[in-house]
Amino acid sequence: MTFDIGKASSFVFLSLVASLILSLSMLAQPRSTAAANFFESSNLVGTVWLAPEAHDRTTIDRNGKSSIKTGKNIYIEFLGDKSGVFTIKIHWWNVEANINVVEYAVMVHEAENFYHYVEAEHPDDSNFPGIAASGTFRLINESEAELTQIGRLLDGSASAFVTRLNLVDAAPDVPLKQTYPKMK
Repeated sequence: MTFDIGKASSFVFLSLVASLILSLSMLAQPRSTAAANFFESSNLVGTVWLAPEAHDRTTIDRNGKSSIKTGKNIYIEFLGDKSGVFTIKIHWWNVEANINVVEYAVMVHEAENFYHYVEAEHPDDSNFPGIAASGTFRLINESEAELTQIGRLLDGSASAFVTRLNLVDAAPDVPLKQTYPKMK
């Protein structure tokens, strides 16, 4: 078998030209506004994001039985930014179930308009009524975001929800006394 350096050089040259043309055509494409960074990270501190309506939580247990719990309202508040790690407050409630829960989490910026958070753990004997979880916060535009959460309930069931949030001027008044953690 003989190796023809002329043919190999032509192939390499044509491959480089094709790559260059493809790269230039991609640069000429208009940039999508969906990819724009809506907030500098430092501008998120002090903002409050409220779900315009209650969300549903889907759960499945170890035997494959699934259920949906409805009626939870939620907002998140960006409390601070310490060395690129946000501290956030997650406040959710359900008036009919007489539940008013405040949780705290850390959140990091992972990609343009995309953040990941992990909540502080709950003691096993706390009777915590929600998901011990992590999730995502994705900015859709300057005033709308999507919040996801996935984790486990105290009984070991897997549970998750997805909801939309809107940027608001201030946290709403919750018409219930805080039930978790218990106020001292």
